[in-house]
Amino acid sequence: MDFSELKAYLENLPEEWGVPQCSLIVRWGRETVFEDLVNVGRGDIYWLYSATKLFTAAMFCRLLEQGKLKLEDRVSDYLPEYARLEIADADGNRRPAQKPLLLEHLITMCGGLTYDIFHPLIVQAEDRTTRGIVRAIAGMPLVDEPGVTYLYSLCHDVLAAVMEEVTGVRYADLLRREIIEPLGMTGTCFHPKEEQEARFAPQFEWQGRKKGAVPCSGDNKFCFSPEYDSGGAGLCSTLEDYILLPEALANDGIGRNGYRVLKPETIEAMRTDHIFGSRRAGFDLRWERFRSYGYGLGVRTRIDHKDGGKSPVGEFGWDGAAGAYCIIDPSNRLSAFYVQHVLNMGPVFEEIHPKLRDLIYQGLEG
Repeated sequence: MDFSELKAYLENLPEEWGVPQCSLIVRWGRETVFEDLVNVGRGDIYWLYSATKLFTAAMFCRLLEQGKLKLEDRVSDYLPEYARLEIADADGNRRPAQKPLLLEHLITMCGGLTYDIFHPLIVQAEDRTTRGIVRAIAGMPLVDEPGVTYLYSLCHDVLAAVMEEVTGVRYADLLRREIIEPLGMTGTCFHPKEEQEARFAPQFEWQGRKKGAVPCSGDNKFCFSPEYDSGGAGLCSTLEDYILLPEALANDGIGRNGYRVLKPETIEAMRTDHIFGSRRAGFDLRWERFRSYGYGLGVRTRIDHKDGGKSPVGEFGWDGAAGAYCIIDPSNRLSAFYVQHVLNMGPVFEEIHPKLRDLIYQGLEG
Protein backbone atom coordinates (compact mmCIF):
# COMPACT_ATOMS: atom_id res chain seq x y z
CA MET A 1 0.00 0.00 0.00
CA ASP A 2 1.15 3.49 -0.80
CA PHE A 3 -1.00 6.43 0.27
CA SER A 4 1.58 9.15 -0.35
CA GLU A 5 -0.42 10.73 -3.18
CA LEU A 6 -3.58 10.64 -1.06
CA LYS A 7 -1.77 12.34 1.80
CA ALA A 8 -0.33 15.02 -0.48
CA TYR A 9 -3.75 15.73 -1.99
CA LEU A 10 -5.42 15.95 1.40
CA GLU A 11 -2.81 18.27 2.86
CA ASN A 12 -2.99 20.54 -0.19
CA LEU A 13 -6.75 21.11 0.16
CA PRO A 14 -6.31 24.31 2.24
CA GLU A 15 -4.18 25.92 -0.46
CA GLU A 16 -5.83 24.39 -3.53
CA TRP A 17 -9.48 24.66 -2.53
CA GLY A 18 -9.59 26.91 0.52
CA VAL A 19 -10.67 24.14 2.90
CA PRO A 20 -9.35 25.37 6.27
CA GLN A 21 -9.54 22.01 8.07
CA CYS A 22 -10.22 18.40 7.12
CA SER A 23 -9.44 14.83 8.09
CA LEU A 24 -9.71 11.33 6.64
CA ILE A 25 -9.53 7.81 8.02
CA VAL A 26 -9.38 4.59 5.97
CA ARG A 27 -9.80 1.10 7.39
CA TRP A 28 -9.12 -2.18 5.64
CA GLY A 29 -10.86 -4.82 7.69
CA ARG A 30 -10.18 -3.73 11.26
CA GLU A 31 -6.85 -2.08 10.48
CA THR A 32 -6.42 1.66 10.07
CA VAL A 33 -4.29 1.86 6.94
CA PHE A 34 -4.46 5.64 6.56
CA GLU A 35 -5.34 8.56 8.80
CA ASP A 36 -4.49 12.23 8.44
CA LEU A 37 -5.76 15.30 10.28
CA VAL A 38 -5.16 18.66 8.62
CA ASN A 39 -5.36 21.65 10.97
CA VAL A 40 -7.80 19.86 13.31
CA GLY A 41 -7.54 18.18 16.68
CA ARG A 42 -8.26 14.54 17.40
CA GLY A 43 -11.75 14.30 18.86
CA ASP A 44 -13.08 17.45 17.20
CA ILE A 45 -16.84 17.29 16.65
CA TYR A 46 -18.63 18.12 13.39
CA TRP A 47 -22.20 18.43 12.23
CA LEU A 48 -22.79 15.47 9.93
CA TYR A 49 -25.78 16.96 8.13
CA SER A 50 -26.95 14.37 5.57
CA ALA A 51 -24.23 11.90 6.57
CA THR A 52 -26.75 11.33 9.39
CA LYS A 53 -28.78 9.38 6.83
CA LEU A 54 -26.45 6.38 7.05
CA PHE A 55 -27.50 5.96 10.69
CA THR A 56 -31.18 6.34 9.80
CA ALA A 57 -30.83 3.83 6.97
CA ALA A 58 -29.09 1.34 9.27
CA MET A 59 -31.72 1.79 11.98
CA PHE A 60 -34.55 1.36 9.50
CA CYS A 61 -32.93 -1.81 8.12
CA ARG A 62 -32.57 -3.18 11.67
CA LEU A 63 -36.31 -2.80 12.13
CA LEU A 64 -36.93 -4.47 8.76
CA GLU A 65 -34.66 -7.30 9.84
CA GLN A 66 -36.56 -7.66 13.12
CA GLY A 67 -39.89 -7.78 11.28
CA LYS A 68 -41.16 -4.62 12.99
CA LEU A 69 -41.47 -2.77 9.67
CA LYS A 70 -41.96 -3.75 6.03
CA LEU A 71 -41.08 -1.80 2.91
CA GLU A 72 -44.64 -2.15 1.64
CA ASP A 73 -46.19 -0.72 4.83
CA ARG A 74 -48.21 2.46 4.40
CA VAL A 75 -46.83 5.45 6.26
CA SER A 76 -50.38 6.21 7.37
CA ASP A 77 -50.41 2.92 9.31
CA TYR A 78 -48.06 4.68 11.75
CA LEU A 79 -48.72 8.39 11.06
CA PRO A 80 -52.45 8.71 10.28
CA GLU A 81 -52.17 12.26 8.91
CA TYR A 82 -50.25 10.86 5.91
CA ALA A 83 -53.42 9.18 4.63
CA ARG A 84 -54.67 12.48 3.17
CA LEU A 85 -51.81 13.86 1.10
CA GLU A 86 -52.12 16.40 -1.68
CA ILE A 87 -50.08 17.12 -4.80
CA ALA A 88 -49.46 20.67 -6.06
CA ASP A 89 -48.94 21.48 -9.74
CA ALA A 90 -46.66 24.21 -11.11
CA ASP A 91 -49.38 26.81 -10.53
CA GLY A 92 -49.93 25.77 -6.93
CA ASN A 93 -53.24 24.03 -7.59
CA ARG A 94 -53.75 21.02 -5.34
CA ARG A 95 -55.35 17.65 -5.92
CA PRO A 96 -55.56 14.56 -3.68
CA ALA A 97 -52.79 11.98 -4.12
CA GLN A 98 -54.09 8.79 -5.73
CA LYS A 99 -51.36 6.47 -4.45
CA PRO A 100 -50.49 5.74 -0.81
CA LEU A 101 -47.13 6.78 0.61
CA LEU A 102 -45.15 3.66 1.55
CA LEU A 103 -42.09 3.17 3.74
CA GLU A 104 -40.17 2.09 0.62
CA HIS A 105 -40.88 5.52 -0.85
CA LEU A 106 -39.46 7.26 2.23
CA ILE A 107 -36.21 5.30 2.49
CA THR A 108 -35.54 5.63 -1.27
CA MET A 109 -36.38 9.37 -1.44
CA CYS A 110 -39.28 8.72 -3.81
CA GLY A 111 -42.05 9.99 -1.55
CA GLY A 112 -42.78 13.20 -3.45
CA LEU A 113 -41.78 15.35 -0.46
CA THR A 114 -39.51 18.41 -0.70
CA TYR A 115 -36.67 19.82 1.45
CA ASP A 116 -38.45 23.09 2.20
CA ILE A 117 -37.27 23.44 5.80
CA PHE A 118 -38.49 27.04 5.94
CA HIS A 119 -42.06 26.21 4.97
CA PRO A 120 -44.53 28.07 7.22
CA LEU A 121 -46.01 24.79 8.47
CA ILE A 122 -42.59 23.83 9.86
CA VAL A 123 -41.65 27.28 11.12
CA GLN A 124 -45.01 27.84 12.82
CA ALA A 125 -45.58 24.36 14.24
CA GLU A 126 -46.37 24.69 17.94
CA ASP A 127 -45.40 21.11 18.75
CA ARG A 128 -41.61 21.20 18.13
CA THR A 129 -40.98 17.52 18.82
CA THR A 130 -40.04 15.12 16.04
CA ARG A 131 -43.57 13.78 15.97
CA GLY A 132 -45.09 17.26 16.04
CA ILE A 133 -43.09 18.73 13.17
CA VAL A 134 -43.44 15.57 11.07
CA ARG A 135 -47.19 15.89 11.62
CA ALA A 136 -46.93 19.42 10.19
CA ILE A 137 -44.91 18.20 7.19
CA ALA A 138 -47.92 16.08 6.17
CA GLY A 139 -49.70 19.33 5.29
CA MET A 140 -47.02 20.33 2.78
CA PRO A 141 -47.97 19.42 -0.81
CA LEU A 142 -46.16 16.68 -2.68
CA VAL A 143 -44.55 17.31 -6.08
CA ASP A 144 -45.71 14.00 -7.57
CA GLU A 145 -47.47 10.78 -6.75
CA PRO A 146 -45.61 8.72 -4.12
CA GLY A 147 -43.17 6.27 -5.69
CA VAL A 148 -42.96 7.95 -9.09
CA THR A 149 -40.14 10.50 -8.81
CA TYR A 150 -36.79 10.58 -6.99
CA LEU A 151 -36.48 13.88 -5.12
CA TYR A 152 -34.09 14.45 -2.24
CA SER A 153 -36.27 15.59 0.62
CA LEU A 154 -37.42 15.34 4.23
CA CYS A 155 -38.34 11.67 3.70
CA HIS A 156 -35.84 10.42 6.28
CA ASP A 157 -37.09 12.90 8.87
CA VAL A 158 -40.56 11.43 8.42
CA LEU A 159 -39.04 7.96 8.67
CA ALA A 160 -37.57 8.87 12.07
CA ALA A 161 -41.09 9.62 13.32
CA VAL A 162 -42.31 6.27 11.95
CA MET A 163 -39.55 4.52 13.87
CA GLU A 164 -40.53 6.38 17.04
CA GLU A 165 -44.12 5.21 16.61
CA VAL A 166 -43.31 1.56 15.99
CA THR A 167 -40.82 1.28 18.87
CA GLY A 168 -42.38 3.70 21.36
CA VAL A 169 -38.91 5.23 21.87
CA ARG A 170 -37.74 8.76 21.03
CA TYR A 171 -35.58 8.56 17.90
CA ALA A 172 -32.43 9.97 19.55
CA ASP A 173 -32.73 7.36 22.30
CA LEU A 174 -33.44 4.59 19.80
CA LEU A 175 -30.28 5.32 17.81
CA ARG A 176 -28.25 5.60 20.99
CA ARG A 177 -29.57 2.27 22.28
CA GLU A 178 -29.36 0.30 19.02
CA ILE A 179 -26.30 1.69 17.23
CA ILE A 180 -24.36 4.48 18.92
CA GLU A 181 -23.58 3.03 22.35
CA PRO A 182 -23.31 -0.64 21.30
CA LEU A 183 -20.66 0.27 18.70
CA GLY A 184 -18.70 2.22 21.33
CA MET A 185 -19.34 5.73 20.05
CA THR A 186 -18.84 8.42 22.68
CA GLY A 187 -19.07 11.66 20.69
CA THR A 188 -22.11 11.06 18.48
CA CYS A 189 -25.52 12.58 19.31
CA PHE A 190 -28.35 14.80 18.10
CA HIS A 191 -28.19 17.52 20.73
CA PRO A 192 -24.68 18.24 22.02
CA LYS A 193 -24.19 19.16 25.63
CA GLU A 194 -21.99 22.01 26.80
CA GLU A 195 -18.86 19.86 27.04
CA GLN A 196 -19.38 18.64 23.47
CA GLU A 197 -20.11 22.11 22.14
CA ALA A 198 -16.68 23.17 23.38
CA ARG A 199 -15.11 20.50 21.14
CA PHE A 200 -16.87 21.56 17.91
CA ALA A 201 -14.63 22.31 14.96
CA PRO A 202 -15.26 25.82 13.59
CA GLN A 203 -17.80 25.90 10.77
CA PHE A 204 -17.12 27.81 7.56
CA GLU A 205 -18.93 28.98 4.46
CA TRP A 206 -17.24 28.70 1.09
CA GLN A 207 -16.78 31.90 -0.93
CA GLY A 208 -15.21 30.41 -4.05
CA ARG A 209 -11.87 28.90 -4.97
CA LYS A 210 -9.99 32.20 -4.84
CA LYS A 211 -11.62 33.57 -1.67
CA GLY A 212 -11.73 30.27 0.17
CA ALA A 213 -13.91 29.86 3.26
CA VAL A 214 -14.90 32.30 5.97
CA PRO A 215 -16.13 31.52 9.51
CA CYS A 216 -19.89 31.31 9.94
CA SER A 217 -22.42 30.30 12.57
CA GLY A 218 -21.87 26.91 14.13
CA ASP A 219 -25.60 26.17 14.10
CA ASN A 220 -27.31 23.36 12.19
CA LYS A 221 -30.43 24.76 10.49
CA PHE A 222 -31.94 21.28 10.24
CA CYS A 223 -32.18 21.01 14.03
CA PHE A 224 -35.57 22.68 14.38
CA SER A 225 -35.64 22.46 18.18
CA PRO A 226 -33.97 20.66 21.11
CA GLU A 227 -36.88 18.20 20.97
CA TYR A 228 -36.56 17.49 17.23
CA ASP A 229 -34.34 14.58 16.13
CA SER A 230 -33.70 15.03 12.40
CA GLY A 231 -33.26 11.60 10.86
CA GLY A 232 -31.99 13.28 7.73
CA ALA A 233 -29.43 15.77 9.03
CA GLY A 234 -29.34 16.14 12.82
CA LEU A 235 -26.37 14.16 14.14
CA CYS A 236 -22.95 15.42 15.13
CA SER A 237 -19.92 13.16 15.50
CA THR A 238 -16.14 12.79 15.35
CA LEU A 239 -13.86 11.15 12.81
CA GLU A 240 -13.09 8.28 15.17
CA ASP A 241 -16.73 7.75 16.14
CA TYR A 242 -18.37 7.89 12.74
CA ILE A 243 -16.05 5.38 11.07
CA LEU A 244 -17.28 2.69 13.46
CA LEU A 245 -20.57 2.33 11.58
CA PRO A 246 -19.09 2.15 8.03
CA GLU A 247 -16.48 -0.27 9.38
CA ALA A 248 -19.19 -2.54 10.77
CA LEU A 249 -21.18 -2.45 7.51
CA ALA A 250 -18.03 -3.28 5.53
CA ASN A 251 -17.34 -6.30 7.74
CA ASP A 252 -20.51 -8.41 7.52
CA GLY A 253 -22.42 -5.96 9.72
CA ILE A 254 -20.28 -6.59 12.81
CA GLY A 255 -18.51 -3.84 14.73
CA ARG A 256 -14.93 -4.17 15.94
CA ASN A 257 -16.24 -4.96 19.43
CA GLY A 258 -18.33 -7.86 18.10
CA TYR A 259 -21.69 -6.07 18.08
CA ARG A 260 -23.84 -6.94 15.07
CA VAL A 261 -25.60 -3.97 13.50
CA LEU A 262 -27.06 -5.82 10.51
CA LYS A 263 -26.93 -9.25 8.89
CA PRO A 264 -24.98 -9.56 5.61
CA GLU A 265 -28.17 -10.23 3.64
CA THR A 266 -29.69 -7.03 5.03
CA ILE A 267 -26.63 -5.06 3.91
CA GLU A 268 -27.08 -6.56 0.44
CA ALA A 269 -30.67 -5.33 0.43
CA MET A 270 -29.51 -1.92 1.66
CA ARG A 271 -27.16 -1.47 -1.29
CA THR A 272 -29.55 -2.80 -3.94
CA ASP A 273 -30.54 -0.09 -6.43
CA HIS A 274 -34.16 1.10 -6.24
CA ILE A 275 -33.88 3.76 -8.94
CA PHE A 276 -35.73 2.48 -12.00
CA GLY A 277 -38.11 3.81 -14.64
CA SER A 278 -39.36 7.33 -13.94
CA ARG A 279 -37.28 7.51 -10.76
CA ARG A 280 -34.01 7.55 -12.70
CA ALA A 281 -34.73 10.86 -14.44
CA GLY A 282 -35.10 12.65 -11.11
CA PHE A 283 -31.97 11.02 -9.72
CA ASP A 284 -29.86 11.92 -12.76
CA LEU A 285 -31.18 15.49 -12.74
CA ARG A 286 -30.24 15.96 -9.09
CA TRP A 287 -26.95 14.05 -8.90
CA GLU A 288 -24.54 14.53 -11.80
CA ARG A 289 -21.72 13.22 -9.62
CA PHE A 290 -23.57 9.95 -9.11
CA ARG A 291 -24.00 9.06 -12.79
CA SER A 292 -22.52 5.60 -12.13
CA TYR A 293 -24.57 5.13 -8.98
CA GLY A 294 -28.11 4.27 -8.03
CA TYR A 295 -29.86 4.71 -4.71
CA GLY A 296 -30.65 1.86 -2.36
CA LEU A 297 -32.23 1.94 1.08
CA GLY A 298 -30.96 5.36 2.10
CA VAL A 299 -27.55 5.20 0.41
CA ARG A 300 -25.90 5.73 -2.97
CA THR A 301 -24.77 2.45 -4.49
CA ARG A 302 -22.37 1.97 -7.41
CA ILE A 303 -23.97 0.20 -10.39
CA ASP A 304 -21.35 0.61 -13.15
CA HIS A 305 -18.02 2.26 -14.04
CA LYS A 306 -19.12 4.73 -16.73
CA ASP A 307 -17.67 7.54 -14.60
CA GLY A 308 -14.23 5.91 -14.62
CA GLY A 309 -14.19 5.63 -10.83
CA LYS A 310 -12.04 3.04 -9.11
CA SER A 311 -14.42 1.67 -6.48
CA PRO A 312 -16.18 -1.62 -7.27
CA VAL A 313 -19.84 -2.15 -8.09
CA GLY A 314 -21.69 -2.31 -4.77
CA GLU A 315 -19.60 0.35 -2.99
CA PHE A 316 -22.04 2.52 -1.08
CA GLY A 317 -22.42 5.37 1.42
CA TRP A 318 -23.49 9.02 1.54
CA ASP A 319 -22.27 12.55 2.30
CA GLY A 320 -23.28 15.75 4.09
CA ALA A 321 -23.86 19.45 3.44
CA ALA A 322 -20.60 20.56 5.10
CA GLY A 323 -18.54 18.05 3.12
CA ALA A 324 -18.60 14.81 5.12
CA TYR A 325 -18.27 11.68 2.95
CA CYS A 326 -18.18 7.96 3.67
CA ILE A 327 -17.27 4.89 1.63
CA ILE A 328 -18.41 1.36 2.47
CA ASP A 329 -17.08 -1.52 0.37
CA PRO A 330 -18.00 -4.98 1.72
CA SER A 331 -16.22 -6.79 -1.13
CA ASN A 332 -12.87 -5.40 0.05
CA ARG A 333 -13.88 -4.90 3.70
CA LEU A 334 -12.96 -1.26 3.15
CA SER A 335 -14.42 1.70 5.01
CA ALA A 336 -13.46 5.36 4.87
CA PHE A 337 -14.71 8.64 6.31
CA TYR A 338 -13.72 12.15 5.28
CA VAL A 339 -14.91 15.18 7.20
CA GLN A 340 -14.68 18.94 6.82
CA HIS A 341 -16.93 21.73 8.10
CA VAL A 342 -17.46 23.96 5.05
CA LEU A 343 -20.99 24.78 3.88
CA ASN A 344 -22.08 25.70 0.33
CA MET A 345 -19.01 24.15 -1.31
CA GLY A 346 -20.17 22.48 -4.51
CA PRO A 347 -16.69 21.28 -5.62
CA VAL A 348 -16.29 19.11 -2.51
CA PHE A 349 -18.98 16.82 -3.94
CA GLU A 350 -18.15 17.09 -7.62
CA GLU A 351 -14.36 16.99 -7.45
CA ILE A 352 -12.87 16.38 -4.01
CA HIS A 353 -14.93 13.35 -2.94
CA PRO A 354 -14.42 11.43 -6.22
CA LYS A 355 -10.70 12.25 -6.15
CA LEU A 356 -10.35 11.06 -2.55
CA ARG A 357 -12.22 7.86 -3.39
CA ASP A 358 -9.99 7.06 -6.34
CA LEU A 359 -6.79 7.92 -4.46
CA ILE A 360 -7.85 5.56 -1.65
CA TYR A 361 -8.19 2.68 -4.09
CA GLN A 362 -4.99 3.69 -5.87
CA GLY A 363 -3.22 3.61 -2.50
CA LEU A 364 -4.51 0.12 -1.73
CA GLU A 365 -2.98 -1.11 -4.97
CA GLY A 366 0.36 0.67 -4.39
